[in-house]
Amino acid sequence: MNKHWMAWALLACAGMAQAEVKVSFTEPEKFTDIKSNSGFNRPEVLGELEAQLRKQAEKYLPGRDVVLEVTDVDLAGEVEPIWRSGQWLRLLRDVTLPAITLKYEVREQGQVVRQGEMRMRDLGYRDGFNRYPESDPLRYERRMIDRSFEKEFGAPAAKP
Repeated sequence: MNKHWMAWALLACAGMAQAEVKVSFTEPEKFTDIKSNSGFNRPEVLGELEAQLRKQAEKYLPGRDVVLEVTDVDLAGEVEPIWRSGQWLRLLRDVTLPAITLKYEVREQGQVVRQGEMRMRDLGYRDGFNRYPESDPLRYERRMIDRSFEKEFGAPAAKP
């Protein structure tokens, strides 16, 4: 009897290990933010956002295949030229909040069990506690993603 339970547990773990999270960005050149603006273009930002989205999907939807299709990104703040120096700098104001829009699909054993659209926004992004360090240029976006996944998918799954 114990061998049967052990076999089922191994199969379940194998199924979890094969779960996959796919993140894509649809037409990033048309996103509200991140596009080129007199040389201010940082493609590495999309890689950082992808990693954060993947991390949260794995945390809240372990063992499931998840497809995330990001359709818009607007980072906190606005990139503006500094008048005298000619440099571009991201300035944060209360009205320049972060926002990300994405479509998602969650599958279990090949069957779609949940799908929808998430419109993440953080109206008070400069208020309250943020566990990400001030040196992280995406600290507001990371916190927004974390909170949005918790709101959309509930408490994170317990680790075995």
